[in-house]
Amino acid sequence: MKINRRKFTYLAGLATILTALPSWATNTKEKNRAPALFIGHGTPMNAFTTNEFTKEWDILAKNIHKPKAILVVSAHWETIFPTVSTSIQPPMIYDFYGFPDYMYEKKYPAPGAPIIAQNLSHNLNDKILMDNNQGLDHGAWSVLSRLFPKADVPVFQFSLARSLTPMDHYLLAQEIRHLRDEGVMIIGSGNITHNIPSARQDSQLGTRNIVHEWAQNFDDSVVSKINSGDFKALANYEKMGKDAKMSVPTPEHFLPLLYVLGSVKEEEKANYYAQGFQSGSFSMRSVLFS
Repeated sequence: MKINRRKFTYLAGLATILTALPSWATNTKEKNRAPALFIGHGTPMNAFTTNEFTKEWDILAKNIHKPKAILVVSAHWETIFPTVSTSIQPPMIYDFYGFPDYMYEKKYPAPGAPIIAQNLSHNLNDKILMDNNQGLDHGAWSVLSRLFPKADVPVFQFSLARSLTPMDHYLLAQEIRHLRDEGVMIIGSGNITHNIPSARQDSQLGTRNIVHEWAQNFDDSVVSKINSGDFKALANYEKMGKDAKMSVPTPEHFLPLLYVLGSVKEEEKANYYAQGFQSGSFSMRSVLFS
């Protein structure tokens, strides 16, 4: 069959377009990639008060484009096995005590994202369990109410599984990072340093506003490893010496950071917000990859 010059030119051009499609598709995904944010949430009072840290959250809110949905990995939802929330309308969870009454009346009526959550579980061969009843704990709504005050972005949560090691959490985060390319923002809500016994002792001694050397050292070390891209070292934080043991006496506030780092691509750079300490034992540092 003979092909005239015009048809040959058309077919050659079409072949060039088809060859270029994978690169174009990748670039489009990168362009539309939702942010990943670790936020030091501190006390639930931060949802209601204005201070040097929440002012930084307000700046963050202005710099984040509205995502398709938000996945929150919070220090305050722990399970035995990895679990994702599939609630259509997540209820409020007031998982704290001894605070003013108005804090227990706070509402954040964001819809859930059950279809995205269910697909996430199915795509990982159902090794992630589903919970239809789980609501938004204060590690989620306290920061979301500042970042997305209209509550108009669907939200679902991912639990911290006690059956996993820190490295397991980091590797699992890499398995779900494709969500960002689908427009889902990943938020890890915890604190890089979080030592409640130390803070209680400081309250008794009247030294609560003095930053402990171990806390500052560990916070600095984490930043150094983030900047150098040595994320696996942070997944092995237990090997980082005495400062790590004091800063992370229990893992739940540090592990959300690993879910953010596990979702990051090599070319993405860290932007830091709310650097400092809320009392001497709690780092409030936030880090955004966008």
